Amino acid sequence: MDQLWGRFWRASAFLTRLPAPARVFDGSPPPLGADASAFALVGLIIALPPALLLLSLAALGLQPLAAALLALLCLIALTGALHEDGLADTADGLFGHAPRERALEIMKDSRIGTYGALALIGSVAARAVLLGDLAGHAPSLAALALIAAAGASRGAMAWVWSSLPSARPGGLSSRMEAPSRRAGRWAAFAAWAIAAFAGAAIGGVAGAVLPALLGVGGLCLFRAFLLRRLGGTTGDTLGAAQQICEILLLLGFAIAR
Repeated sequence: MDQLWGRFWRASAFLTRLPAPARVFDGSPPPLGADASAFALVGLIIALPPALLLLSLAALGLQPLAAALLALLCLIALTGALHEDGLADTADGLFGHAPRERALEIMKDSRIGTYGALALIGSVAARAVLLGDLAGHAPSLAALALIAAAGASRGAMAWVWSSLPSARPGGLSSRMEAPSRRAGRWAAFAAWAIAAFAGAAIGGVAGAVLPALLGVGGLCLFRAFLLRRLGGTTGDTLGAAQQICEILLLLGFAIAR
């Protein structure tokens, strides 16, 4: 049990702004890849406060889209915009038609470009609109979708990490040591289970199938694109993978409800 909690807290320390007990880093803690099996659980738990905020704002009479946007901003604040930053860097690097090495250099640049800005705006807008659509029918559906998408997308991110080589030796995804294939498969199963059970509660059979299909299909296409364009993955592209999966899951929930 101590080992499981250690994995959770170390994963949480990386994926969120929440403080973790110092003792989980005592001695020689394993690389982050060894804790990737806890990514989905961290996503589920970190989305609880934003989901409660959404329910509270809806109960106070706030418009669904406004409540959804504020809940989403709360989630972004709790994660330190970690994945949004990766999405922006990935968009700047990969959609400017630069050669591979130049694309990797652009992704390391902390400055945001046109593609990055558009990707950020699009991600926040898409998620807010989809959550707002669900909240307009029932705030409880939006809250459940928010929690499930946060957990499943982070589990799916661990699978992408485990299934691709590092595109940049010495980069984040290389230094943290990718999860084993076995850990990646477990993370993928957890992501699918979360999406399927939440989807079934939201939209019955269609809800159990559609969000998972969209998430899996989208990530497989993105994975193939990364393999062709960069020859692997980076820390930034893992963040982009999480964002893409979260958007597609929310889209599936909204269609199926």
